[in-house]
Amino acid sequence: MRRSIWQNLIFFFFLAALIGAGIGLLWLEFAGDSFQSAQLLSLEERTNVPLGSFLLALSSLELEVQNFLLLDQFETAPLLTYPILTQVMGIGVWLLLLLFIVLITLLKRQAFLIGAGVLILLLSVSGVNSLNIGGIGTNIPLGICLLFLLAPAAIIRLFFNYLSLSFRMTLILGLGIAGLAVLIYLAQAPSPTYLLSENLFLMALVMGSGFILYIGHSFVSATYLFLAKLNRGIGIKIGWHFAVVSTMYLVLAALVFLEATGDWHKWPLPSFQLLFFLIAVVGFFDIHFRIKYYPQAFNEPWIGKAFYLGGFAICLLVLFKAELSGNTPMIDFTHHVFAYSQLGFSVLFCLYIWVNFSAIINSGNAIEKIMYKPPFFPYFHMRLGGTIAVLILMVYAAGIIAIQFGTSSTHLSADYYYTTKRPVEASVLYENAFDRYRSNDHALYAVSNIYLEQNQPTLALKTLERSFEQNPQVKDILLLSKMLEKRSRANEAVFYLEEGLKYYQGNPFLANNLALVYHRMNLPKEALNTLDKMEGFEEVSLLNATGIKIAHGLPLEEENLSAPGLKNEINLLAAKNAGGETVPLEINSFENDLTNDLIGRSLIRNFLTNTEKGYFNSMLSADLDSMLNQEELSLSVEQSLKESGLILKYKSGDIKGLLEHLNGMAFRFSQDAGFYHAFAGWVLSEQGDFEKAAIEWKQASLKGYSKFTSDHLPFLYFGELKEESAFISASQKVDFPDWMRFDKSGQLLENDTVKLYQTLARLPGMLGKELLPTLRSLESDRNKEILAGEIIKRKSHWLEENTLEELLPIANNSGQFTVEGSSLEEYLQKVKVGGTLASDNSEITVLNPYLTPMVLAQMEQIEEAEKRYELLQGACQFNKDPVLWVTLVKYCRIIGLDQYASANLRLMAEWIGQEDLTELQLKFL
Repeated sequence: MRRSIWQNLIFFFFLAALIGAGIGLLWLEFAGDSFQSAQLLSLEERTNVPLGSFLLALSSLELEVQNFLLLDQFETAPLLTYPILTQVMGIGVWLLLLLFIVLITLLKRQAFLIGAGVLILLLSVSGVNSLNIGGIGTNIPLGICLLFLLAPAAIIRLFFNYLSLSFRMTLILGLGIAGLAVLIYLAQAPSPTYLLSENLFLMALVMGSGFILYIGHSFVSATYLFLAKLNRGIGIKIGWHFAVVSTMYLVLAALVFLEATGDWHKWPLPSFQLLFFLIAVVGFFDIHFRIKYYPQAFNEPWIGKAFYLGGFAICLLVLFKAELSGNTPMIDFTHHVFAYSQLGFSVLFCLYIWVNFSAIINSGNAIEKIMYKPPFFPYFHMRLGGTIAVLILMVYAAGIIAIQFGTSSTHLSADYYYTTKRPVEASVLYENAFDRYRSNDHALYAVSNIYLEQNQPTLALKTLERSFEQNPQVKDILLLSKMLEKRSRANEAVFYLEEGLKYYQGNPFLANNLALVYHRMNLPKEALNTLDKMEGFEEVSLLNATGIKIAHGLPLEEENLSAPGLKNEINLLAAKNAGGETVPLEINSFENDLTNDLIGRSLIRNFLTNTEKGYFNSMLSADLDSMLNQEELSLSVEQSLKESGLILKYKSGDIKGLLEHLNGMAFRFSQDAGFYHAFAGWVLSEQGDFEKAAIEWKQASLKGYSKFTSDHLPFLYFGELKEESAFISASQKVDFPDWMRFDKSGQLLENDTVKLYQTLARLPGMLGKELLPTLRSLESDRNKEILAGEIIKRKSHWLEENTLEELLPIANNSGQFTVEGSSLEEYLQKVKVGGTLASDNSEITVLNPYLTPMVLAQMEQIEEAEKRYELLQGACQFNKDPVLWVTLVKYCRIIGLDQYASANLRLMAEWIGQEDLTELQLKFL
């Protein structure tokens, strides 16, 4: 018989709720641990790697910058509530209740009266009185529910039973929804919809428990029916099959019961949720025959099937809500009811079958027709005996379900108070829920999070310690260990994590975090051993093992080098950078990963450190600028991005921009000013500007920089900061180089190397006529080679071509001279053709203001006088070369800035004699 559209509508609503709740449970099953216990969080650790080194004369200086190592740590998930989803589910439960009321009106008279009584009971436990309509805890809300729900159903069933299903549904659903609106409108409690939604799940719990009791023997009865149908007309001995299957299931039911009571720990059993789902599905086969051959309280079979689907949907909704909100008492309550009903009713049904049908069980007859009409042991008595068995099992379990039910209600109320921003009431209720039911996995974790939100970490710590002592949970241990480590109590963090692994052996969350604590305690062996024993999350384990090995300088194995994932590539880049190796990696292939998050910033930093000098990428530069322009950028992120920008400027040869940004960085990030001054000193030392380098090294020392070596001291001494060089030598216990020897009065003893350094310190401001005599005055061929190379790099514009040809072989004998990656010959050729480079880096190379020949050559490529002036002005801020300065004076006058020209001439007089200055003006102006 085909069902009407209204009947199909009822089935549609029930099936929609059933499928939705089922999908939600599957989602929690597959994402549950990481979703509710912990979240994977990438952390950065900084490791020092060399950015570069240079050799100037006999001084070799290296600068280290920080690269990022990425490690994955499990962090506890924040305390989550789902007010919108809870309200949706709560309204869904209300609609399902209305559909049940529609079905109740279709029952026979006596059954309807029983159903009405059950409805009153359900509304009594629904918590509607908590809406405080007309006062705190009054029964007015319950009265409204009876008026809008029970009264219409009673009138229809008792006086207008002839009405169609469509009319019943329209009237009851309409009045039911109106009643809900009235309740919410009149409610005086905050967030009434959310409050009612939370409390309705207590009513749903009762409804679901009734369904679970109803399917208590469904598996055994369905098994018997299935075997009987297979045996129709065959007559094989299915009694043995039934005996074996039913016995195995009774053993499983007994084990599930022992597991629920905490008396079974030998091996894990299937989750009761999975067993419930399978039995409920199998039970639909059983209910078909039960309706067909056993007298029911309704006239049409579809009504019973609708009740069944509705009960199934309510059960899954309750389980989903309990799992989602961490309501352990509610989960355990359904677990216990399921265990009691399956064991109690299944045992009685087995006896029922053997007592009534043992004589004909193997006959092959249509036993299903008489299965619920037995000759000896009535079905009703079997249900009564099963109920008694359930009560006996409840007594055996010390009546714990009463406590579980009450605590479930407390937990629902606590969730409501927490979500509505009343943490004090919520914490009291959560603690009360734990005190009443110690197997509550979520309560103390919620309390500790509330304390942390209220900035009471000590109370949170004590709460977590209490949780560990009385009911250890993975997420509690993770949060406890994190707080302890944050308080520099790493040994205690290790203790709790190790003890936690005894409760949850191989747990990946605990094992991974324990390994990271060991790592931070400088115990790499213990950390790696712990990761080896970690179960699951192989990619996380391998990433952390690689990072730990790199951080502690341990050799990497093949599995570390070939591990997949961008984070592992970033770590391997840091390892290569630490060893001074370059990797053929193209950053454009990671364009989608260059985001302003930890991974993106780490990739940029480690990649830039690995590039060779002369590298420039306009896309990468634009990405860095874009990230820096983002709103609400934290200071640490801003600093990290700007440091990466400094490395890009250094690698690309933008010395001018680098030095300008370093001054700003030292001012903005004063806590790291020592490093930025040291960076500037290192760059200036490489460029041969002893005077400015000495100032930066002095500032670095004052700001806490402590990585001075013997090779730093000559730059301070010959940069006219002799006292500071002596102070740093004494305070940091760094000796002067062997070639720097002092007499008793503290005067530096002369030698050829001292003379070389004195010349190098004066070289930026030296005139052309001083260069060759100074070179010839040196005695050591090695020193002559060094000075010749520096003259070619910085002073070749003073010399004739034949003189340069004489100096080139001398400089090349040293084998140490390159200019921006080019040999000296290539460099001179670039200068000769006007600064136009064969590579794409032409505009970048001339950004080094200390390469005076290149600056002047680039200037010749510019036609407009104003732009020539701008180029020279920028270079003269750093470089004291007389030709550069007198050319600047020339263009000041050309563009009409005579006052600036005069001021620049006065500045030049500070390091150039008057006669030489006059000679320069006559020659160049």
